[in-house]
Amino acid sequence: MALKDFYRKEKYIALHAQSSRFRIVKYIVLLVVAVGVYAWMGLAAVGLLFLLLSLAGICLHFFFRWKTEGWTKSWGLYKRIPFEGE
Repeated sequence: MALKDFYRKEKYIALHAQSSRFRIVKYIVLLVVAVGVYAWMGLAAVGLLFLLLSLAGICLHFFFRWKTEGWTKSWGLYKRIPFEGE
């Protein structure tokens, strides 16, 4: 797979893997947690929290990518999304 095709597939999966409702709820929860941590521990703790959550998200992304063999088969809660280039 060429780099251009790889990028297009990853972008397609990133845009279509979560519903709009899920994304809205996710960002509301992140905002509420950030405000709570800021009130409790301050801005440095919020920065550290988002750094750790970002690292966990990247690890989870690669874990799912490995288990789904590059988004080509279903695994766990992830259901295969047909890619328009396939």
